[in-house]
Amino acid sequence: MIEKDRVEELIGHKVGGVCPFAIKDDVDVYLDESLKRIVTVFPACGSSNSAIEMSIEELEKCSNYKAWLDVCKN
Repeated sequence: MIEKDRVEELIGHKVGGVCPFAIKDDVDVYLDESLKRIVTVFPACGSSNSAIEMSIEELEKCSNYKAWLDVCKN
């Protein structure tokens, strides 16, 4: 995990608004396997008071993700 003081510098959004899109070019996005059991997700939109409703398919398209992974595994 990134120290909260460095999140905006490294990702491009402040803590509370971090989302998988509109981020710095050198940031890799990974989607957690647990999302596959959900029909609709509400990722932040760059601020702590904004979100967007998306299907998993829309999230895949908009996030330019690298891979699915299980963050709960060792």
